Amino acid sequence: MPHEPSDSCPRVQWTIDRRCPACRTVRPLDDFPTRTGMPAGCCALCQRRSAAIARRCQQRTLRQVARRAEASYRALLAQHEGGEDAA
Repeated sequence: MPHEPSDSCPRVQWTIDRRCPACRTVRPLDDFPTRTGMPAGCCALCQRRSAAIARRCQQRTLRQVARRAEASYRALLAQHEGGEDAA
């Protein structure tokens, strides 16, 4: 039977504070939202900030797509305006 000296392996303990990799500030574990029992990577403040930036980027992209579609539609209407209608 292998012998292992007492306290040879340090016990795993949760730390009280944690450093956010995004903002580099040390915050309590309560500031990190949990998913499946493990704290998330970034603090809640940084997650909200990154979600707002992503949402603004997505909205800007959708506006650009809508502008291009409208411009294409107007160009198509202008192209057919000079010809005869088949209706």
